[in-house]
Amino acid sequence: MDINVPYLPSNKNLNAILDAAQHAAVPESFSYEFLRDLGFTSSNDRSIIKVLKYLGMLDASGRPQKSYRDFVDHTKTKSVLAQRLKAAYDDLYVSHKKAHEKSVEDLKGWFRSKTGKGDAVAYKMAATFKGLASYADFTKEPKETVSHPETKPESASSSEAPSSESNGGNGGFGGGLGLVYRLEIHLPDTQNIETYRAIFKAMKEELG
Repeated sequence: MDINVPYLPSNKNLNAILDAAQHAAVPESFSYEFLRDLGFTSSNDRSIIKVLKYLGMLDASGRPQKSYRDFVDHTKTKSVLAQRLKAAYDDLYVSHKKAHEKSVEDLKGWFRSKTGKGDAVAYKMAATFKGLASYADFTKEPKETVSHPETKPESASSSEAPSSESNGGNGGFGGGLGLVYRLEIHLPDTQNIETYRAIFKAMKEELG
């Protein structure tokens, strides 16, 4: 989790901005101009762009990503937002499995400790997260599948398998049967690079 957590100075228009974005066409870039076109001209509303980038819904230049396009699909909106919150605030969810159910006051202490910011900024971080979480729907969130690395032998069909008769009695492999193994890894959706490092370290230890 990136500790440079963006926040809204005020959540007053948060729901209205999210509603408006859903009903508008996906822009080439989610810019200040696009925000003004949606009807939000206050400087307090501009920080929503940083928040959407933090959630991974916009890239660094403001271009909408797949999750943004899924977000504007009314059948997925709230569940997509829930999924992106869990990915962006993964450290928070490690500390509190149901962080979205915590109060702003409870969350403020965690943000203050995590980021080193003062009470006022930590409160706004917590309020922004809580505002987004209140808009999202965690009951319909798509479940992520995370499994341990497995080895799966790929068996050859009878027509492809070498026979002892056609290969001088030893199968052409020095008397042994050759098997091909494939590793399949289902990685979690997270911005925390340490999570990936831990997974690959565990693989190295298991396969070494």
